[in-house]
Amino acid sequence: MGELFLDKDISMADDFNDEDYDTVANSLYAYNVEATKGLLTKPESDIHLFLKDKSGNVVGGICCETYSYCLYIDMFWIAEKYRNKGYGGLLINEAERIGKKVGCTFAHTSTFSYQSPHFYKNMGYEVFGIIEDYPEDIQQYFLKKRL
Repeated sequence: MGELFLDKDISMADDFNDEDYDTVANSLYAYNVEATKGLLTKPESDIHLFLKDKSGNVVGGICCETYSYCLYIDMFWIAEKYRNKGYGGLLINEAERIGKKVGCTFAHTSTFSYQSPHFYKNMGYEVFGIIEDYPEDIQQYFLKKRL
């Protein structure tokens, strides 16, 4: 696309640097904090838990953000070798325990049909939305759980 001049004062461009990206991200965050009267920043605790093998290599982990008293599961992965051994349940239970301890009242996440919707359902999450518009019959599930 390059640069498209919308009028004499404004242009739209698809080239950017980290500072450009950070300006948008930080400005949106500041707006959201103000609009929620600070609620967005509560409880101010991100939760990151990792599985490590004997050598100290990361073989799994769950990375969560907290905001508005919500625990948002952003990333959750376990290496193939360690799946179906109960580690996923241990990770999510501990993240939820910590989330509840710091004041979160619910958790939510999204996952694709080829990932782990059944795992989340087995952990007590309920589906509240599905996007079915992806190719190859892939679906994206949105799930939530009261803590």
